[in-house]
Amino acid sequence: MESQVNPQPDDAHIRISHEVYRELIRRNFSKRQRNIIDFILTLSWGCGRPGAVIPQLSHFTLCGVTKNNIRDELEALVAAKVISWEKTEGIFRFNKHWDQWQITPNKGHDPELMKDLIALNISRSSPEKVLKTRTQRFLKQELGGSQNKNFDGSEFLKQEPKSSQNKNYRVLKIRTATLKKTSRIKAFRLSKAIIKANIKKDLKSSCFKSLPSGAEKQDPTPDPFIQVLDVYCELHRKIDTQITMMDRQTIQELLGKGIPSDLICEVMGRVYADRTAKGQTIGSLSYYRNPVLEEWQRRQAPPKLQVVPSPARQQPAVQERHYGGIMSIEETNDWIAEQDRRRAIVEEAIRNGTYVIPEIPGISRRKPSAV
Repeated sequence: MESQVNPQPDDAHIRISHEVYRELIRRNFSKRQRNIIDFILTLSWGCGRPGAVIPQLSHFTLCGVTKNNIRDELEALVAAKVISWEKTEGIFRFNKHWDQWQITPNKGHDPELMKDLIALNISRSSPEKVLKTRTQRFLKQELGGSQNKNFDGSEFLKQEPKSSQNKNYRVLKIRTATLKKTSRIKAFRLSKAIIKANIKKDLKSSCFKSLPSGAEKQDPTPDPFIQVLDVYCELHRKIDTQITMMDRQTIQELLGKGIPSDLICEVMGRVYADRTAKGQTIGSLSYYRNPVLEEWQRRQAPPKLQVVPSPARQQPAVQERHYGGIMSIEETNDWIAEQDRRRAIVEEAIRNGTYVIPEIPGISRRKPSAV
């Protein structure tokens, strides 16, 4: 079945930078959001204007977004800084500065693999162009060697089957179809192993400069806002378009105070685990605000100094215990046990008659005088 349309690259088109378009592919837009963006781009950049005038929100039904959902989707895109909306005049503008977008990337997107595929398609020739060229060359050769040179290609194809039935000649139409089928097999039916081999081969070509020895690929630094938003969405199983404006402002407030995104994510994970263990739920990102601020203040507070007594101060305390100072409980128990032991020895000596009164220096022992 032949098509009635045949658009060409040089026809009227929307001029979008490859960098912006690849970023649209990389970000995790919903189907409704992507339809809205394409609709705005068609009416703005496609018309040679920076903004699109859309007087009524019901006009977005043209791109498949109903009136019940369009306002929420537009406000979500405005909050994510993808578009701007002048509500009084109904003007929508697409933000080409994609580094300001607050939309999480697709989890399966690999920028290096994307570059490899782009390089592969740039370096190889188009199979359709090769197929068309070979087919035309074959037709020219057959028509040039035909005995009847007054017929053009179309008339020859139409009349050949009739004469072939009488003279049992091979039909050019059949051979042409066979040639197309063979070329299609060679051009398109490539196995996965061949495709992978071609990608590896193209990587070694001069499309990309080889990295110097010792150099390693470094992942780009993630946006702190996107990092916190991504962790919150993973904890609560949400998508970024479901995050309210208040929750986004809470993230911006915490980051504006200089709190690292890693600390915010750490506190969020700990608080979420504690609440989940207790069977409780968290309905808003604002619930994490106070725990994050408390943890940040605790880490910012200076450490408390511990006063360690010097050895010179410890010695008088030891001497004081020997000269009537306050003894500890263990020292008191040892002293009582020692006194009991001495008393038992004296009592045992008195009973046996072997007790001798100890002499005290300076005091002479006198025998009692007889009366």
